[in-house]
Amino acid sequence: MNLSFRLSKEAEKIALMNKDVHELHYRLYPEYFKPFSYDSTVEFLKKQLQEDNWFCCIVSCDGKDAGYALFYIRDYQENPVRKAYRGIHIDQIGIDPEYRRKGLGKALMAEIEKIAVQEGASQIELTHWEFNEEAKFFYKNIGFDTCLRFVVKKL
Repeated sequence: MNLSFRLSKEAEKIALMNKDVHELHYRLYPEYFKPFSYDSTVEFLKKQLQEDNWFCCIVSCDGKDAGYALFYIRDYQENPVRKAYRGIHIDQIGIDPEYRRKGLGKALMAEIEKIAVQEGASQIELTHWEFNEEAKFFYKNIGFDTCLRFVVKKL
């Protein structure tokens, strides 16, 4: 298995890779997610990726695109309560079902970590749904710890 990584701002390609993850979220959380729309997703990604601090890292396996991580660099400004720091926030991550459980997600996250170090970030951040046990296990397995909980009261 020959893996390669590249940064991309190709919204059309990323939208196609996003479809499986988006459809999963829609099935599990229809109260939060809309059905997948290629055109709307492309439009959204184009808007995000035109920002200087937004990027997408694509992992290819033996020459075929197999997954992606959409992320942005986030600079937290110092204020009276908090010190300044820089983080990499992963907004989306997805691996093609054909390539899951083969180490591509772990390799992709290692690549994001290299980018974070190059960018002077002190941490990588992300959120996942509380009941997504697979995500919880994956992130714990590669060294992520829960640092903050986002709680919700339904009205």
